[in-house]
Amino acid sequence: DLHWGMFVPAIKGQGTDEQQQQWLPLANKMQIIGCYAQTELGHGSNVQGLETTATFDHKTDEFVLNSPTLTSSKWWPGGLGKISTHAVVYARLIIDDKDYGVHGFIAQLRSLNDHLPLPGITIGDIGMKFGSAAYNSMDNGVLRFDHVRIPRNQMLMRVSQVTREGKY
Repeated sequence: DLHWGMFVPAIKGQGTDEQQQQWLPLANKMQIIGCYAQTELGHGSNVQGLETTATFDHKTDEFVLNSPTLTSSKWWPGGLGKISTHAVVYARLIIDDKDYGVHGFIAQLRSLNDHLPLPGITIGDIGMKFGSAAYNSMDNGVLRFDHVRIPRNQMLMRVSQVTREGKY
């Protein structure tokens, strides 16, 4: 459900026309399956307190996604534990040591060939949940990034852009 209810709408609402043309056909045909990775273990839904970073690397025209602490682990996203190949990840945008706040990024998490996590990505199911047994049938996951590089054009840029030169 979160593929259709959060991942696809995030791309529609926050992606440029070009990003929508690239990602939505894949998502609509279920050639990629996405989740919405915002909530962190230490911060819940306190978006301003998120710790995951996306640091712009001028030399390579990439963002480096990093989960610097245990509390920065993305925690609870539905569809993440076992199914998702991609995520819309919310992280603090850093350019030249300046924090521009939280922005969305599209990140591939698993190989489309063998479904194994990509290098630098730790991913898994969070396991048994406290409370209603109904939640135990849900595929909620945990996600960490260890300096994972993604192209600059995978920042969702309908509202805010970063140029090749690193200008916000």
